[in-house]
Amino acid sequence: MKAPLKVTISPSHPLLILMSPGGPSAEMAAQGFRDEEAVMVRCWELLDDEVKPYTTVHFGATRGDNFAHADRLLKAAQAAGIPVTLQTQTDNANIQDAMPPETARRFLDRYPCIVGLQIDEASQRTFVNHGGGPEYSMGRNARYARDIIRLAAEYGCFMSWQLMRDNWAAIGCSADNEALYDAICEHSEYVIPMHEMNCEFSKFINHLACMGLWLTGATQQWGIEAQSWYWYDCGYNKPGTCEPGTLEMPGELYAIMFLLGVSAGASVFSVEPPTDNWPGLGHWRFTEWIAPVFKRLIREHLIPSREEVLAATPLAYHLPRCERPVDYHKVLADLDFDHGEGRLIRATYGVFDRARDAEFIPNNPRYGWIPVLPAKTPESLLSRFPRVIRPGDIQSVEEARNVAEEEFPLVDRGQAWSVKAGRLLFAVNTHENWYVPESVKLSVPLRPDGVRLEDAGAAVLLRWNRHPGDRAYRVWRLREGVERCLTAEPIQETEYRIPELAGNDSYSVSAITDATEPVSGTLHLHQFLLFDCRESRRSEWTSLSGESEEHFRIGESLPVETDEIARAEARARQCSPVEDLASPQVAKNDPWARQKREVIETMVGWKSAVESEEISRIMAFYAEDYREADGRTRETVEVAFRNLFRRYVMDRFEPFIEEWGAVPGWQFPALRLLIREWGEISSQAVEVSAIAHLWAGGGPELEPSDMIIIPFGRPSLITMAWKWTSGGWKLATTTPPFLQVEDTAVFRFRYQGW
Repeated sequence: MKAPLKVTISPSHPLLILMSPGGPSAEMAAQGFRDEEAVMVRCWELLDDEVKPYTTVHFGATRGDNFAHADRLLKAAQAAGIPVTLQTQTDNANIQDAMPPETARRFLDRYPCIVGLQIDEASQRTFVNHGGGPEYSMGRNARYARDIIRLAAEYGCFMSWQLMRDNWAAIGCSADNEALYDAICEHSEYVIPMHEMNCEFSKFINHLACMGLWLTGATQQWGIEAQSWYWYDCGYNKPGTCEPGTLEMPGELYAIMFLLGVSAGASVFSVEPPTDNWPGLGHWRFTEWIAPVFKRLIREHLIPSREEVLAATPLAYHLPRCERPVDYHKVLADLDFDHGEGRLIRATYGVFDRARDAEFIPNNPRYGWIPVLPAKTPESLLSRFPRVIRPGDIQSVEEARNVAEEEFPLVDRGQAWSVKAGRLLFAVNTHENWYVPESVKLSVPLRPDGVRLEDAGAAVLLRWNRHPGDRAYRVWRLREGVERCLTAEPIQETEYRIPELAGNDSYSVSAITDATEPVSGTLHLHQFLLFDCRESRRSEWTSLSGESEEHFRIGESLPVETDEIARAEARARQCSPVEDLASPQVAKNDPWARQKREVIETMVGWKSAVESEEISRIMAFYAEDYREADGRTRETVEVAFRNLFRRYVMDRFEPFIEEWGAVPGWQFPALRLLIREWGEISSQAVEVSAIAHLWAGGGPELEPSDMIIIPFGRPSLITMAWKWTSGGWKLATTTPPFLQVEDTAVFRFRYQGW
């Protein structure tokens, strides 16, 4: 049984889901709002009136002792008219992180203010098959999700479904998710797959698989959950520095996350954590970045339709049906450089330095989005794409690049990534956390000029010049900081009679035009441009005084380069791969400058050797008499590395791949090695403290991401003692040890949310 959706969701009417404020901020407490219900209601009252009709407030109750708490919040929301998205599951329900469906039903019966249900972070990365068919293959998370989908549809609620890493690809292809996928298609208007943008892994495959569900019609909408947890999980601190991670993410990244989704047709947006949504210390991120971008989306209808996105999408990737992890690893070899080689992603979007830039922004403006299509995509939809790639079609990054180049023509838009879809034109610096300036060169609709107010006796006329290619115009007024369109429909004339005039009013004109003008310059870290490519920016604003001034909307003008940015970019250019902006600089007059620079060069070599997975290269950096505090030697380090990397355990485990479907070994590591402090130094010995943090993928069926992280459960700061030998600088010891055999043991188990 299905009921009509309670809310409207479409490209012209996007949905914004904001996590409830929780407890009071210091600002709210000072105003006397101390209990959570009162804080929620007051924050809703303070929410921007233009944004409010598109917004729901999200909170959850996933454990028994939280149900009474949810009941109080729902009662307050119902009385205040607040539309609610109720979360019913998080994590994998293994610690009672799920609401029984019958409890959710009681809430739905009692509180009509519930307009959506939500599941967060419950892994669907399972790859098994059962001879009895899809129903018998389903895992517990899949069964629960299907029940919540059906329940949401029964009550006319959407089901917002936030999953990170590569879960959406798994839902689209794994045999044990087949029955779940069928339920998604059956309830396509209710299910909203959301690319949850946290963690440092697997951004592109998740983004593209979400997009693919929508493009193929499996769902009617898809979305982005922008999170500052991305910044924290990546271990980012101030821009250009790493570790310890912080939630103080630059606000610009929220806007960029939204727009990366918009450029691929996303029409649903969620923000977490709540501290950035509501009055308090982080609220500036909402008022300065989230709300202004969202307002442009709703005012200008910048979100492209499915047909407009299809028109900009010449290449797609079709998932196979995967019954075992070994089947899925073939997908990861094409689509994910964290778990596999990621041939197609490396060839198109590129990888700068995984240790400093956890990629989620494409790096090459030539290549637009390449949707990842579910295994059960009908042939009639596959034929909509000029070219479709499948596992086995590409054997190398070079071959993938050749294929992509045949479908994506060269563009002349500078170095920043840019994309055009429908009426949206978006460009962004391609780096996530490293200061590199990039050129941008766009062609945008030509603004009207010659805008002036003239006294025509009985009336005041606003006049402007006509350009070849102009088709119509809109007139705008700015009064007390509020912009308003005065022309209900576009006009053809180049003059407009001002109906009423106040002394401080100013006026502007935009053109719906085929004429263009260039916008070129430089985009720095976290900077972007956003244009309507069918209607121009506003002209200069003019007033009765005859003075003119600019009032650009967010993303409409090149940001200013500051001295701080210039200094950061200069320092970044000087950094080696083992330095960030928090690393101490080596002064020219430092008496130990030569030794420090030689050790830096050696550390770069060690990092490269570890990332190569070649034992002989790695061990060449260890002294013959290397010792750790507990007496372990160079030989034990070699054993640990051999136990870590997939290529060295294949001989023992390869016979079991067919049965197990996976190998307990990892590949394609990234090593974050960043100098933090120089210790004791002599001509023969150098001590240096450094962040040393390794991750690698492609391992066993490990919940939730098949990734190994070293070190695990202890700080990543180590002291490296280097000694001078006849063969150059060698590691004498690391304190604490960087890698020991036991470090791999915790990752050798099988659990996947079953």
